[in-house]
Amino acid sequence: MTFGCLQFTHAQQKAPESVEELWENYDPKSVPLNVEVLKKWENDNGNFEYIRYDLGPLKGTNKSGAPKISAYYGYPKGAENVPAVLHLHGGGQRAEKSRVEFWVKLGFACISINWGEKEVEKGLPNTDWDGIAAGFLGGANNLKHWNDVTPGPNTLYTEPHPMNSSWTLVNIAGRRALTFLEERSEVDADKLGVEGHSMGGKLTVMVSIDPRVKAAAPSVGGSGYLFEDLWGLPNSKRRMQENLDYYKKVVDCQSYWPEIKAPILFLGSTDDFNSPLELVNKGMQLLPKKTENILVLAPHLNHRFTDNTDAARFVWMQSHLQGKIEFPKKSSSELILKTKNGIPVFKVKPDQSSGLPIQKVEIYYGYARDPRVRFFRSAEVKQKGKFYEAECPVFDTKEPLFAFANITYDLGYEIPSRPGRNTTNYITVTSKYQVAYPEMLAGAKVKATEHRQNKVDDFKNGMQDWYTLYPDNSQHWFYSTRKIIDPSFMGPEGGKLKIDIETTEAGNTISVEIVTNQWLSYTGRRKEEYTAVVKLPNRGLNTIELVPSDFKTTGKKPLKDWDELTELSFQSAWKAKGPFKVDKRWSGESPDLKLIQWVGGDYSKWRRFYPHEKRNDQSLQKVINFENEFQDAIDQSVKLEKQDSSQ
Repeated sequence: MTFGCLQFTHAQQKAPESVEELWENYDPKSVPLNVEVLKKWENDNGNFEYIRYDLGPLKGTNKSGAPKISAYYGYPKGAENVPAVLHLHGGGQRAEKSRVEFWVKLGFACISINWGEKEVEKGLPNTDWDGIAAGFLGGANNLKHWNDVTPGPNTLYTEPHPMNSSWTLVNIAGRRALTFLEERSEVDADKLGVEGHSMGGKLTVMVSIDPRVKAAAPSVGGSGYLFEDLWGLPNSKRRMQENLDYYKKVVDCQSYWPEIKAPILFLGSTDDFNSPLELVNKGMQLLPKKTENILVLAPHLNHRFTDNTDAARFVWMQSHLQGKIEFPKKSSSELILKTKNGIPVFKVKPDQSSGLPIQKVEIYYGYARDPRVRFFRSAEVKQKGKFYEAECPVFDTKEPLFAFANITYDLGYEIPSRPGRNTTNYITVTSKYQVAYPEMLAGAKVKATEHRQNKVDDFKNGMQDWYTLYPDNSQHWFYSTRKIIDPSFMGPEGGKLKIDIETTEAGNTISVEIVTNQWLSYTGRRKEEYTAVVKLPNRGLNTIELVPSDFKTTGKKPLKDWDELTELSFQSAWKAKGPFKVDKRWSGESPDLKLIQWVGGDYSKWRRFYPHEKRNDQSLQKVINFENEFQDAIDQSVKLEKQDSSQ
């Protein structure tokens, strides 16, 4: 039998039992690529091609095929021995011409493979998986992405096998793309990198065990451990009906991390749905001790990044493949639990080995067990010599404490703008991540000193507790926070939500939006979205007071109380969903939030359950299917990335 370009010996007829066994004899150069150049063009920075190459023969006990993979490729004008990057796109997406152009602008060659097979060049040949389930098309014919090792109608094998999983097939496509880069005369074959986002992040982790990879930068995908419960959250794991143990051994990233030798930067967001933060940390701990690695976290975001965190991946490649700059090492940190006043202290010593000036140090801490809905507070940071530290007061010693520092460095040069991101001269990287579980807090006699308070935000520190999308775009601005899931800022029984907001023009209409129970289906409750549309009559200060019943779903179901809020957002009402959308667009500049607070109500009753706890009344609503919520999150991410490109 063969898979890809690998010929099995007779002794290797049985399915491999490990990642190492799967790839130990694999040769991505054993058959020709047979590259077709389908289109050529150029711009001021480089030369570009739309190509297609052979994956290699695939033969199994159920199917055989000879797939072809299309891709965009580019290199700088006059390039000689330049480093090169393989780009792997994410779910629902396709090869990115703009990504190739950006890498070329930075002085790299780049190939972006179209493994998902969606059309990229009208009228020209595209990726063809030759009847094998692997891409995003052909769902009606059982040809769509096949996660499992379990056999299906269009998998290679009739028995469980890693080659049944589309992940393994696309892994081969990525390795063959590395071969393509090796064979290009303008590329330095000893300086190859790989990067990818979301599903492409998982693929990056998988491809990175290829010894030709000299630097890797996955983002929000590839943590591993997704089929295991998060700490303290029974039934929070993803489900797989068959052959899960085998899948973990031969496909899941927790079996790939130990094999990675290349320096690797993981770009994450603290509230990411696809790579929960604790699982990322758990996966990275499997790396060999000698493997250089660093974590970069964008606070408050889900599946997105800030300008400075996003820039870190490009500088990582500039450092490891171009030698342009010394990249900072991971900063050591400590979460000190035994203190005189019983309040934990996070302490970090920022790495200064790179010689880059430190622009700022931020320390974040939070409590929620589920990282996908955790609000990270911004601590008050104090510098003491080479160290920075901050108190991290605890609300409840029976809940865990999570903390990290973000260190922002001045590059001394510019990383250009790219879709959805602005030009920046800075990179932000994350310290060693720290966790203290309840037994650790109890053992150190930590005291619960935090309390409930009616003021949610007075914005004296700007939008530091929020994430914002397109804040300078008067039509597409979006402000959101998970602060209202923090036990200190939860709404009281019978209270009102009071909002002071300032506008530059009169007569606008705002959409105030609430999400409840996001990602908490394992509690027996479902995610729901509620909206209140409010007119802002004044130019200048407008004050709003809202009760729960002012918020309604698209089906007109009112919000019952403040007990299950996971996110609070604001945008122009012309951007609202369905029946809440108004025709009139926003007038004037993007608004400024001035004050959000709870007024009235009863704080003496602890009505709100922690997000992870089940309510006694389980007849409230039908639980939403996790797969549906997951697909909705992917669709929203793809939608935002398209919007990024239009800004």
